[in-house]
Amino acid sequence: MKTTELTRKELYDLVWSTSLSKLTQQYALSNDGIKKICKQFDIPMPDSGYWMKLKFNKTVEKEQMNNNYSGEDKIILTIREEGSDINTDQSELTILTKQILNDKKAPLMVPKRLVNPDILTVRTKEYWDKRHKDRFYYDHSLFILPIRVEQKNEDRALRFMDTLVKLIRHRGHDIIRRNFETIAVVDDIEIEIDLREANKRVASTEKYRDYDYVPTGEFILKTGKYWRIKEWRDSKVKLEDQLAKIVAKLEIDAQKEKDFQEEIRINNLKFEEQKQIEETIKKRKENEIAKFNELVAQSERYNKEQIIRQYIEAERQKAIKENNLTTEKQQWINWANDKADWYDPTIDKRDDILDA
Repeated sequence: MKTTELTRKELYDLVWSTSLSKLTQQYALSNDGIKKICKQFDIPMPDSGYWMKLKFNKTVEKEQMNNNYSGEDKIILTIREEGSDINTDQSELTILTKQILNDKKAPLMVPKRLVNPDILTVRTKEYWDKRHKDRFYYDHSLFILPIRVEQKNEDRALRFMDTLVKLIRHRGHDIIRRNFETIAVVDDIEIEIDLREANKRVASTEKYRDYDYVPTGEFILKTGKYWRIKEWRDSKVKLEDQLAKIVAKLEIDAQKEKDFQEEIRINNLKFEEQKQIEETIKKRKENEIAKFNELVAQSERYNKEQIIRQYIEAERQKAIKENNLTTEKQQWINWANDKADWYDPTIDKRDDILDA
């Protein structure tokens, strides 16, 4: 869609020179959308009688724009495409629904009778035909449409689901079966679908129970599971007239799920990255502590080695002083010095016995 950029003054001049009905024809906005933008940018608008007074050449008062406004002075408006009824201020669901409705090739009309039915529709009808002939017949391995309605409403249910499946396929999606559930695969996101007939509770005519549940003829289409469940019901607007909105909701929910999964993926990556950083810091710290402990141990060993050498020297000096530096004493001194060299971390001499 093409856009145009206006200043506050330009939009002010526009809303006071052109009626809302004409502005909504020029720009992809509703009346409320234009009013919200004017309110956001503190732009006064004509009251309801302004245009009528102009029409009959009566005097009108034009409210002046607030010149003390300090907000942004850049307004982007989307130009309405020819023939388009999409407003940018509408909800995402409304916009996408209109886009689907504007697709001339989309199968949006539920026919009065089945025409070129989908393979799932054919299988479902064949299965029902067998069930009607033999009520004990079951085949849970068959991939058929998820429909639970009274027999008299089967034709309508088949036609509705056939059109829904065709529309889903037309939008580039698929229908699969997993764990006995029928699933619409929308942009790789799986969303369960199921059609059933609503029941109402009535007083029972039987003595052994208080209530009975009787079918109402109203259809309920359920999409999704758990917190993503959405139910579409017959009301003043039949399900047949909600097809575009149903598929639009499927696509929006699928995109939200993809965004959610992507957010989880990114958060997991960040978590793993942070975990890796913390592991690296932890290992560096552990290595640093280990090296420091080794330093302390070697320092203590060095101090002990110095004490040993001092003791050896003291023994030697004592022997000299007492004139007792015998061969045996000298051998002991040599042995002790060898052991001191072995214990000295700055020498790290090998000992044939201790290192054997």
